Amino acid sequence: MTGIYILPSCFPQSYRIVRDAKTWTEAQRYCREKYTDLVTINSEEDMIRLSHLLWDDDDEVWIGLHSDFNHWKWSLKKEGFYKEGEAEFRNWNVNEPNADTDKDKSSVCVDIGTNGQWSDYFCRGSRWFICYNESSETKYIYLRKAMNWTDAQSYCRKHYTDLPSVRNITENKAIQNIVEGYSWIGLYRDPWKWSDGEVRHINSFNNWKAGQPEKTMNSCVTTTYSKWNTRLCNDEYAFACSVKVSKQTVKVMLTKSDFSGDLEEMQDEILEQFNQRLKDHGLEEFKLKWIKQPDGKIFHLKETEDQDEK
Repeated sequence: MTGIYILPSCFPQSYRIVRDAKTWTEAQRYCREKYTDLVTINSEEDMIRLSHLLWDDDDEVWIGLHSDFNHWKWSLKKEGFYKEGEAEFRNWNVNEPNADTDKDKSSVCVDIGTNGQWSDYFCRGSRWFICYNESSETKYIYLRKAMNWTDAQSYCRKHYTDLPSVRNITENKAIQNIVEGYSWIGLYRDPWKWSDGEVRHINSFNNWKAGQPEKTMNSCVTTTYSKWNTRLCNDEYAFACSVKVSKQTVKVMLTKSDFSGDLEEMQDEILEQFNQRLKDHGLEEFKLKWIKQPDGKIFHLKETEDQDEK
């Protein structure tokens, strides 16, 4: 009897621990040459899966997070919205930006004043804000509601389109004409970046150890005791590489000695045994499922060569 199962399309990345101590840059190069990249951690589930591969709780390994102090991003991310150079338009006030993220450890967001110039300010602070309304002739709506940046972002996304992006001096002037004080726009800076280029947002998963991040500029990140730490990038540690796995289809053959009874009725039991075998070999992130054939069945009798000759 034969049956077919597949790895689901949502199959996660697999992890490999390399015990040779290297600097963060050396580790990144090794992972890219041998696997895919240093690991990206997007959830508590990812963190748990990685922790299970470490030898002891106090083992410390590089992950793919590193400082990206000068990378500013717009809240609105829409394909085709920004023409060449528009996402980089800035109108900073004198001596701005000047927030010290090494001191405060927070992400930084941007407000616009009545003079049309921008300042950076810690995102947890309260400001009135502007919303961008893509579907209306009145593109900018001024909200006299004091909110932190993330709450203002959520409000704009729920009721309009998003916090506004400012792509040129004309848009900047239009917003300047309606504000009555320092007011949030859509620009922000998360001072951390993943090695594989995956974009971090202001609400992205974080798992810092108490007291961390200790330093932002020129820092790279390790994990130990399932928490994150900042380290000098030239320090040497073991490291975790990611392996991207695409969906695969596999045909398996079962003999009568493997299982007895109606295989169609036993399909869940059989699949559970296969998944357990993967888990026993340290591959618990792999998940399998059966594929039904056009006749609605999973298993089909395979004729032997002797039977074919008869």
